[in-house]
Amino acid sequence: MLLGKTIGQIRRSKGINQAVLAGGIMSRSNLSRFEGGHYYPGYDKLILLLDKLEMSLEELLFLHQDNAPQVKRTLHLSLTEAGNRYDFDRLRAVSRECRFMYESTQTEAYYHLYLLGQGVLIQHQQADEIRTLPEIAAYIKPYLLGVDRWYLYEFKLLNNFLFTLSSSDAVFFGLRGAKEFDRYRSFPESRTVQQHLLQNLSILCLKERSYEQSLQFLEQALPLADKTHLLYDKIITLIYYELTLLCLKRKESTAELKAYLNILKQLDFEDSRQALLKVCRGHLGKGL
Repeated sequence: MLLGKTIGQIRRSKGINQAVLAGGIMSRSNLSRFEGGHYYPGYDKLILLLDKLEMSLEELLFLHQDNAPQVKRTLHLSLTEAGNRYDFDRLRAVSRECRFMYESTQTEAYYHLYLLGQGVLIQHQQADEIRTLPEIAAYIKPYLLGVDRWYLYEFKLLNNFLFTLSSSDAVFFGLRGAKEFDRYRSFPESRTVQQHLLQNLSILCLKERSYEQSLQFLEQALPLADKTHLLYDKIITLIYYELTLLCLKRKESTAELKAYLNILKQLDFEDSRQALLKVCRGHLGKGL
């Protein structure tokens, strides 16, 4: 669907006629042509139209998206949910569906989703069609290096594939991305992306037992986690934060760590809780 047609649908649903919406911005005939797909106004005029419609550009683009982005978003959510719940059969099925979509459409984003599903399976010793993480990294690294200027998609891609990279490569790409994040400071969605990136970098550092570096990333991630209003993400960040403080001997009591782990159980993320409990015991011992 053309963007102008979406504007027309919104205008009609709000009971606004073309003359009123176009007033002071463009001629009514140009608005009619825009809605019909025969005229494209400048960005400044589009923003003025949206202001009259009481709508942000982000909301317009969300409403305007065609079926393909919705399919990608649904597949990504399905992969994430299956991964969080350690449902490997579901993860395997969705990953293969992503591969099928890539083969059908040649849209690279579907292949990235396929690689993501395969990577999570490998990470949990459930390897499917791809056997090792370096095989995935060998595809993702040249892609990221080949993009001159990163947009949110590249930040998300790095977030998703950090676990396939060596710690040095992960930090390298993380610092590469950080240089461009300031452009998105006022864009709400970027907070979640940045928070995930910092959290994932901290997890990699934790695995390397680089606790000080892990803490630095987590201290940046926590304020962002507060702003995202996503409870699961906030709890995960807090669990890693408490674990890192305990590893650094800056806390002695494990009470808060246990409390956050218990919240995951209450939220019906028992598989996640068990996996994180295993991580915690790997650093603190079985007494936890």
